Amino acid sequence: MTDTLADWPDQRVWGELEERMAISGQSSLVRGDLIERDFLDLRVRVHEPMQKGRIFLAGNAAHMVTPAGAKGMNMAIQDVIELAAGLCERYGAAATSERLTGYTASRLPEIWRYQEFSNTVLGILHAGPVAQTASEQGQKTEAEGFACRLRRARIDRLINDPDYARWFGRAYAGS
Repeated sequence: MTDTLADWPDQRVWGELEERMAISGQSSLVRGDLIERDFLDLRVRVHEPMQKGRIFLAGNAAHMVTPAGAKGMNMAIQDVIELAAGLCERYGAAATSERLTGYTASRLPEIWRYQEFSNTVLGILHAGPVAQTASEQGQKTEAEGFACRLRRARIDRLINDPDYARWFGRAYAGS
């Protein structure tokens, strides 16, 4: 990506948002002040804590995971289920804030397990970046050779180790 933040003034941001969010027959977005702007690395991210005061983060606002493990939606749904349960307890008959207060602590262990699994899948699917100079010469650098052999070892383990294959299947299915 070659864009800088200077390439995205308020007018351009609002124009892009309005184009993407337009619904036929609906009024356009209500513009407001843009108080922060940044480029996001869409591969991985975990915000800790996932709450501050009355603000709670869930889904991609709280964590992004590489699509390699196909876990993003699962994580978001689990966040919302836990957050909803906490809100129900807080504003329902129980009137307790205990679950809501512990939202971050209850979600982070599972989020990090998903991050680890997605990273494992990424390591199986991709050997890593290719150095142009070595590739152009038809040679592999030592790092490329290591990455390829590591990937091959992961695939072999997945094929030949029933316990690992069972773990992988359970982790992939989310059980």
